[in-house]
Amino acid sequence: MIHLPQIFRNTKLTFVETTLFWSVLFIGTGAIVWNSLAYFLPNTMHQFFFERIELTMQDWWKYTVLTHVVAGLTCLISSLLQYSKILLKRTPRVHKYLGHIYALSIITVVFPTGVALSFVAKGGTSGMVGFLILSFATLLTLLLGMAAIYKRNIRSHQAWITRSFALITTAITFRTLQIGLDELGLDPDSNYQFSLWLSIAINLILAEYYLLKTRTSRSNKNPKQTTQTR
Repeated sequence: MIHLPQIFRNTKLTFVETTLFWSVLFIGTGAIVWNSLAYFLPNTMHQFFFERIELTMQDWWKYTVLTHVVAGLTCLISSLLQYSKILLKRTPRVHKYLGHIYALSIITVVFPTGVALSFVAKGGTSGMVGFLILSFATLLTLLLGMAAIYKRNIRSHQAWITRSFALITTAITFRTLQIGLDELGLDPDSNYQFSLWLSIAINLILAEYYLLKTRTSRSNKNPKQTTQTR
């Protein structure tokens, strides 16, 4: 018998965990949206364009970045709304439409633009590989989630979409880590690579932690059903 640490024995997310989780997501999303406005304001150049000034002269790169930003924000905002239990219970059709927006944004824009931008990403080979893995993992988890709901396997759907959501929100973790490591004096190139890989790892670990808690909670509520489905 496996003895889990005390933090995992609590089968529900605590009030503090839930509050911290949503606070970080909403504040982080707000910060990302606010920061992204500089991409579209007239007579303004976003700091990221300054960092890649040599590429701003190439129209394909500039417009690919802008398209990726718009689609990424669409995914981020629509996915946050999908986690509203009130919305799911009262207006399930809206939840479904938001899911369609989320999926279409990833398949038609976020994934292809993410792959294209990966080949000219900062951080050399490490940055390129990191963003390629992030792009393909985001698409794969989404497709597995779509396949699960097509088969009416709601639990599997929720699990895979949670992982997809975790990968989408690496944008928040990535920026937060960059700021923190910059304050610690880490050089820009190392900071970029470390923040990229660490943000992916952190978000996937948090997603699995959330899924473990919810699975354990359901198992304790329905022990007979859990035994029958194994």
